[in-house]
Amino acid sequence: MGHLRVSVRVVVYRARRWARLAWLVGAGAAVSASHAQAQGGDRALAEELFRQGQALMLEKKFADACPKLAESQRLDPTAGTLLNLGVCHEKEGKLASAWAEFNDAKALAQRDGREDRVAFASEHIAAIEPNLSRLKIELSPGAETAGLEIALDGNLVGRPALGVAAPVDPGTHQVSAKAPGKVPWKADVDVPTGPATRDVLVPVLANASMTPEEAAAIAPRPPPEGKSGATQRYVAYGLAGVGVAGIAVGTIFGLQAIAKNDDSNAQGCTGNQCTHDAAEVRREAQTAGNISTIAFIAGGAALAGATVLYLTAPHDKGAPSTGARVRVLGSGASLEWGAAW
Repeated sequence: MGHLRVSVRVVVYRARRWARLAWLVGAGAAVSASHAQAQGGDRALAEELFRQGQALMLEKKFADACPKLAESQRLDPTAGTLLNLGVCHEKEGKLASAWAEFNDAKALAQRDGREDRVAFASEHIAAIEPNLSRLKIELSPGAETAGLEIALDGNLVGRPALGVAAPVDPGTHQVSAKAPGKVPWKADVDVPTGPATRDVLVPVLANASMTPEEAAAIAPRPPPEGKSGATQRYVAYGLAGVGVAGIAVGTIFGLQAIAKNDDSNAQGCTGNQCTHDAAEVRREAQTAGNISTIAFIAGGAALAGATVLYLTAPHDKGAPSTGARVRVLGSGASLEWGAAW
């Protein structure tokens, strides 16, 4: 399969491009058959898949033909199969796949000195390129964080590729982001038939939820205290005040984030797709949301620390016994107290 593999049938179409497709599947079965015999099982299977793909292409059943040609190329990569696969994907409407395959096939043809294949691939590249669909992924301000990984359809996207309008096939694509200690994010993006470009803005990832134990672990250690534990309780009261203030700040910024998000939708955001002005408002909403999340977590941690200090402080005989329970959530915190005399 090192040469262009074709069937023995010659088909003539009126349209010029279909005539070129007939050239791809013209004559030369003996060459590919010898490769299949020489290389054994994988190449024999690749040859059979290739022939079936050709036959389906001539019947214009591209959705069935392309997977067979792709598997043939995987089993036994050749420039000829790649050209056929490019034509198949072009006819199927997957122009980004076809564009990449024609470019790869052109490079192989130039290496092998096959000017006929170079010309064939170049013609299709020139026809496809103006009609490509593209997807551009960018980071929101402040979204960069340690260990951040961004993926497109499950494939990692390197930092140099961010901000580049990369060719993609039309249809739904998933953009996702994750980082240690952060809440994962993902969005489904519908990319129309080209020429068109879709922009995706990866937001600042929210901090992951903290458990009460984790909050207690980062709480300040109790200071030295007298026998009665009064000093420790006073520190607990102060820390509780800090916690309440954090919850209040989180609430204020949370309400701002909701209001700005509603404004961004009113100004032109649909899902994660926004106009330029609406995108700025959406970024402000995300910033307010992140501040709210941080404030809630800090407030919750302070309340947890206050609880630990208060519960571990020794009480004089006859002092009220007090119980407390703290719940720290990704979106806020609650503190429940109970006392009995």
